[in-house]
Amino acid sequence: MTDPQADQAVAAVTMLEVVNNNDFTITDMFDGVPVTFAPGVPVDCTPAICEHLFGWPAELPVRALKMAARFGWSGKDYLKPEGPGDKVPRYQTLAEKITITPVYYDLVKRNPNDPIPVDLGDEESDRPVATATTDATTKGGRRRRNKAPVKRGRAGAGDREGVRLGGR
Repeated sequence: MTDPQADQAVAAVTMLEVVNNNDFTITDMFDGVPVTFAPGVPVDCTPAICEHLFGWPAELPVRALKMAARFGWSGKDYLKPEGPGDKVPRYQTLAEKITITPVYYDLVKRNPNDPIPVDLGDEESDRPVATATTDATTKGGRRRRNKAPVKRGRAGAGDREGVRLGGR
C-alpha cells in the first residue's frame, strides 16, 4: 500500500546560511540586535536578515550595490577594479565572496506523547542534580553602612556672614 501523504507538500522552514569569505569581519545590526559575520564561519540567518543586510534574493549586481551602500564600500577606492586585469569594481568582488545558501528544515508530524529521540524517557535523568558546595568562605554579619557626609559651608565664607551681594 502506498503512503497517502506522499504526494502532499511537506511544510518546511527556510533559513539561510551566510559565509563571509572575505579576510575581514562584517558587523551590522538587525532589529536592534548586533550580527557578526566572521571570515569563513557559517552563520544561520532568517530571510528577513539577509534581505535587510545583503539584499537577498536579488541578483548579484543588485546585492553588490546594496552591500556597498550598507557596509561603506562605495568610496572611490572601491569603485576601481582590484587588479589590472579585473573589469568589475572592488565592491562587487567583495560582495561575490559572501555566499548565501538556503537551508531547509522539514516539519514532521509527531505524537506529543512520544519521547523526544534524545530523551531517555525516565524522569530521574531529567531532574537537575544538586551540587554540594564545600567552600565555606562566605562572611557572616551585618553590612557596614556609610555615614552621610557632613555638610560644610564654603571655604572662607565665615567672614561674609552678614553681607548680601547683589540683593535689594
